[in-house]
Amino acid sequence: MMGDSFIWYVIGGILLLYVLVMIPIQYRNIAATKEQFKKTKKTHNETYEDMSFEEQQLQFNLQGNLLNLPSTLIATSIYKMRHRNK
Repeated sequence: MMGDSFIWYVIGGILLLYVLVMIPIQYRNIAATKEQFKKTKKTHNETYEDMSFEEQQLQFNLQGNLLNLPSTLIATSIYKMRHRNK
């Protein structure tokens, strides 16, 4: 039975490592997207409508994946803390 708990620790460690690696990637994506919103002065929907199909799919996969949800929430929180006065 000790093997079963070891497997869960390994899986949990891999998931934790994945979330930690994805935080900077998500942060850069959020910052670039917000900058694009400011630069083009378009709404969220207008900006995504102007993207190519490939860009839309990349955004969807990066932000719509449930495995990326924890890193997206953490990166969003960090972005909001760093840019709250701007």
